[in-house]
Amino acid sequence: MKQFGIMLLCLACLTCSQPDRTATNVATAPARDNRVRHLSKTKNALVKFYEPMKEHDGDWLQSHPENGETFEEYVDSGPTLPTPERKTLYIQPVGKFSAKQLRVIQQTADYLRAFYDLPVVLRDQRSVDAPKEMVRVQYPDNRQILTSYFLDDLLPKILPNDAAALLCFTNYDLYPSDTWNYVFGQASFQKRVGVWSLWRLEKENGKPARPDLFLDRTLKVAMHETGHMFSMRHCTKYECVMSGTNHLDETDRRPLDTCPECTMKIAWAMNYSPAERYKNLAEFWRKQGRTQEQKRMLEKSQAVQQVK
Repeated sequence: MKQFGIMLLCLACLTCSQPDRTATNVATAPARDNRVRHLSKTKNALVKFYEPMKEHDGDWLQSHPENGETFEEYVDSGPTLPTPERKTLYIQPVGKFSAKQLRVIQQTADYLRAFYDLPVVLRDQRSVDAPKEMVRVQYPDNRQILTSYFLDDLLPKILPNDAAALLCFTNYDLYPSDTWNYVFGQASFQKRVGVWSLWRLEKENGKPARPDLFLDRTLKVAMHETGHMFSMRHCTKYECVMSGTNHLDETDRRPLDTCPECTMKIAWAMNYSPAERYKNLAEFWRKQGRTQEQKRMLEKSQAVQQVK
């Protein structure tokens, strides 16, 4: 059996049919061009904070060569953006969660709000009611659920009309088909839904992962996949949360934020000031007691404020 983990999660997002592309920040051509030029200058102020992409054996780019996408190419591509009618990110927990898991889900909702500057609604948890043919037990007693139960059955039925995306977290392990051992998650552009499992993210060498590692992994997966919902491709230029990953070790190496190119994509897509965004991210990390992350975000905020 194949064991690709996050690889399918990323592949699923990239290969699904994309919805109609509708922009909300439509402006006159001169205003648009001026804004693109300013954000292009702004990204240069952030380069010093990021490492160029490094390739290790077994990494994503080794088996999936990609060209990446600059900020300017993203703008020209006519990306899928939130609209006044569809701008809310919904998080739906499905399963029976521990207090630790529920805390991480709440933190993810808070980080999403600061990261993308969109309304985020955390819904009450629901129980799993998957039919028997969509459930299997992996030796010795790991109960796994087929991802199509979520993507084709459960989530489309509870998708709110004003949702930019409905993001589901479950504490059950997932599998996409009988030929796969497992997958961390899967998403659909067309249906605006995705499901991700916490089951493997909170483990480290068969033992419970450190709380900060569990949180970081969950944040990275959620920010990455939400970026795909807004047409952001994998980053290949820098070590970036939008870079593709083949395994958890690669995920753990990634930073908790987007690179200069991808940060400007978010600024454009959400009409979100980079300086304000970094201040909001710094405040999130202050509340977590993570002073180093808070400091990094404030330094980036100061750097982009100096761009004229």
